[in-house]
Amino acid sequence: MGVKISLGRFISTRRKQKFMTQEELANKMHVSKSAIAKWETDGGVPDRDNLYRLAEIIGVSVDSMHQIIAGNVCVNEEQSVKPNITQDVIQLLESYGYLVVRPEENEGNIVVEIKEEER
Repeated sequence: MGVKISLGRFISTRRKQKFMTQEELANKMHVSKSAIAKWETDGGVPDRDNLYRLAEIIGVSVDSMHQIIAGNVCVNEEQSVKPNITQDVIQLLESYGYLVVRPEENEGNIVVEIKEEER
């Protein structure tokens, strides 16, 4: 049986999958960083206009977000919500000056940590 995912957790997960900070997402949405933090901690829900903008930025449908708000979306606890990073993505990040550290495999999943290289 799955666990219901909150809108806040979903927003946080998708933001991280897009490699954005709360501040970067706030800037793209023209809202404050505290608004993003509030949404991610389930302290509030974006209004209609912000929900549409947020869905577009994090790459999901508005309907999916409505389903999460309604409590109709469950995930298995062991289901990965980590980004699926391919070798192409790793090479692209490295070409932009990021150092991608690939620690040992963890239960079949490669954990990827991204750090900006010092210049």
